[in-house]
Amino acid sequence: MCGITGIWRLDGGRIDPVCVEQAAGLMRHRGPDDEGYWLVETSSGRWALRGGADTPPEIGHDPLSRPLGFSPDLALAHRRLAIIDLSPGGHEPLTTVEGDLWLTFNGEIYNYLELRDELKALGCAFHTDGDGEVILQAYRTWGLACLERFIGMFAFALYDLRRRRLWLARDRFGIKPLYYVCDRRQIAFASEIKALRPLLPGALQPDLSQLAWFLHYGRVYNAPRTFFEGVRELPGGHSLIIEDGVVGEPAAYWDIDLGRARATYDYANPEAELLRLLRDAVRLRLRSDVPVGTCLSGGLDSSAIVAIATGQLRETDPAGRMNSFSTIYPVKGMDEGRYIRLVGDQYGTQGHTVTPDADRYLERLERITWHQDIPTGTTGVYSQNFVMGLAHGVVTVLLDGQGADELFGGYLSYVVAHLHDLLRRNPLRALPQGAHFAAQVWSRFQPWFTAREFASRVAGYARHGRFSGAALTPDLAALAHVRQAEDPPLVLPGADSLNSLLYRALRRDSIPALLHYEDRNSMAYSIEARVPFLDHRLAEFALGIPGDLKINGAVNKVILRRALRGVVPDSVVDRRDKLGYPTPFGQWLKTDARLREGVRAILFDGVLPRGWVERAGVEAIWERQLSGVSDSSALLHRLITAEMWTRQQASA
Repeated sequence: MCGITGIWRLDGGRIDPVCVEQAAGLMRHRGPDDEGYWLVETSSGRWALRGGADTPPEIGHDPLSRPLGFSPDLALAHRRLAIIDLSPGGHEPLTTVEGDLWLTFNGEIYNYLELRDELKALGCAFHTDGDGEVILQAYRTWGLACLERFIGMFAFALYDLRRRRLWLARDRFGIKPLYYVCDRRQIAFASEIKALRPLLPGALQPDLSQLAWFLHYGRVYNAPRTFFEGVRELPGGHSLIIEDGVVGEPAAYWDIDLGRARATYDYANPEAELLRLLRDAVRLRLRSDVPVGTCLSGGLDSSAIVAIATGQLRETDPAGRMNSFSTIYPVKGMDEGRYIRLVGDQYGTQGHTVTPDADRYLERLERITWHQDIPTGTTGVYSQNFVMGLAHGVVTVLLDGQGADELFGGYLSYVVAHLHDLLRRNPLRALPQGAHFAAQVWSRFQPWFTAREFASRVAGYARHGRFSGAALTPDLAALAHVRQAEDPPLVLPGADSLNSLLYRALRRDSIPALLHYEDRNSMAYSIEARVPFLDHRLAEFALGIPGDLKINGAVNKVILRRALRGVVPDSVVDRRDKLGYPTPFGQWLKTDARLREGVRAILFDGVLPRGWVERAGVEAIWERQLSGVSDSSALLHRLITAEMWTRQQASA
């Protein structure tokens, strides 16, 4: 895991090496172990390598302050978090023996050992033990099609000196980030948007329509658009070529194809095939030259990873113990401590737990917002940030259960969608399942809503896929609706209604935002987060499983529960309460006067004067929150982080 950045002056203008160093420095948290710079004059092919304060002395590079003797118009920069091949051989930017291909790379190619053997058989020679060199040799051997062979999470920039080609690429789900800005004069890219600022002074201006869309819908992802005018996000499963000074368009190299999936995977024995694919995904993601741990919530997904990872660890080390990291809130409706302890005891993990509190909540949220580069739509980022901080100094790699809900139907909206489809296909079967579902949901939400409110909100959720938000001012509401209308339809040919919804969640509506939050929270502490459920093979297989095998009445993730019975404790398999990263922000507002006054100041002295929302709407939300009539903590969080983000951009 690393941070990458670079710039190419397409007009031949000279780049300032100091600006490149500043850009990389803004991402030091992504790679504190090493830094490197490659600068080239593309017209002549003259180039130089340079180092910085964090470059190990044995690398032997001169500092950027030393004169180059030529006028560079392209630079690649790298901040390294050493995971695979801890030797100086892992230093980047990395090149071939011939010096014609250059790479700066963020992430991991998990199947690099298998690819290395395949490439050696084809005559390739290797001089390092890392996965970066596999990318270079794969490109030389298979060209742009090499991406199809990678199992991993990655974002990289590869420059081909002979073709004068810069190639940007991102993994299938966009687990690793990549942003860029381009015009006729130049293209600049980076792992984090903030790193673009030194390269393009004055270019990063907030996009008000994106902010309006976020405030109204609570969503943060609609690549290639971002929260900044002119800044684009390279979508997952895409690459971009800049050749001879001409910037191409992002091109898709992968998407889920159900026909291909049904010809590849064993749907006759779906539980066994699911478990086989998950075991192999975990096996590959345990490859590391530094300690690996796991997040553990006590839910089905994280517990499965703990169980499988522990079993594989003990194949080579019978006494091996996984480190697990968890948040625990001793609060009714949020306490997962019993399940965390149960799983930890059964698999002998070295458990680490933390109970976040309201102390300095807003100060920490300010730091989180800076790392995120965007306002956030869920209070869960606060709890997740504590988990990553807990792991810092203990492990460098964390496995997490992200993606299972979107593959197997783990959320309320997916159950609603499936029942709607079932009602259309088989009304007699749908009615008893629907009644069971309503009773289960009512029992969960009864503490917060009256029966009338509950019915209204479930109806609204079924219609729109979201709960209603704060009333925006008319101008902002109009911007939000225009932006929403720009979202292109996402269709998965051959999928039923449930899997169509899951596909949209994977590609746009859910997973990209969650991956963004996790990447920035983990990287804030120089932690690499890996997500086995988002192995593309498992995802391809999962979206070919009929919806009836995923949801039955109010029971979700049915096939995953069946596959994991006997792998994780039955009490975990049978859990029905989904919590995610619960954060009792709403309760803290009632009990912590300092937090309450701080939030009130942000809302009434910060948000309202900006003209985003109607005063009456904010006052109603605030009063209902404090009186306990309803829990609008997610809406309040949205407004708070929007204000924090706006202030940060104004002062950047």
